[in-house]
Amino acid sequence: MNLPKNLERYLLETKIGAPATLALCGVAGGHLVLEQITNTMPTLAQDRLQDFLSLLGLTNASPVLAILVIWLCLLRHHQQKRSWRFSPWFMIAMGMEAALCTVPLFGLGILIGALVPYATVEIGGLALALSAGLYEELVFRLLLIEAAAHVCFTFLGMSRTKVMPYLIGLSGILFACYHAPLLDGFDVTGLLVYTLGGIWLAVLYRYRGLAIAVLTHVFYDILVLAQ
Repeated sequence: MNLPKNLERYLLETKIGAPATLALCGVAGGHLVLEQITNTMPTLAQDRLQDFLSLLGLTNASPVLAILVIWLCLLRHHQQKRSWRFSPWFMIAMGMEAALCTVPLFGLGILIGALVPYATVEIGGLALALSAGLYEELVFRLLLIEAAAHVCFTFLGMSRTKVMPYLIGLSGILFACYHAPLLDGFDVTGLLVYTLGGIWLAVLYRYRGLAIAVLTHVFYDILVLAQ
């Protein structure tokens, strides 16, 4: 399929290029600053990643985790030898795309009562949204999917393309299990909604990259926390 040159470049750069790197660094840096200001409790995903860093002897793991994410993003960009030059409109378009991608999540949220009234989000809530959006995507999309894809290829000989639909489904199921404590008892509808939400974010990760998935997750959590 032939795409317009500018659109083709936008899709590539916002998936693996400088705009994606800057977006991820911005979310990590924003969370680091807000967390220090508000002393917000970490999400479970962030907590588990910090526990892993603590095992490596990093006692002040909270700021180290955000700094590590920023460093790894910059290192990856440097190793790929990609240019830092891009149209500023790409960043604006990324925000608009991520906002549009929250629409399916918003529809699913209505099913479990996560309605979004017009209100403001406190700084602590914003820090929580940044933490959940970044670290849950790192755990359930980047680490889970990539590690499982590597295992399937190494030990089962299954290509990434062949195994990806199963990993996307697995990501959604585990994402639902992770959020199960937020539900009122054993709520089948709630678990299904979280599963579909996790699958949608996994699809975004697969086809649009980690940055779009993170921004979509952050925007949606901001809307939910605005109630």
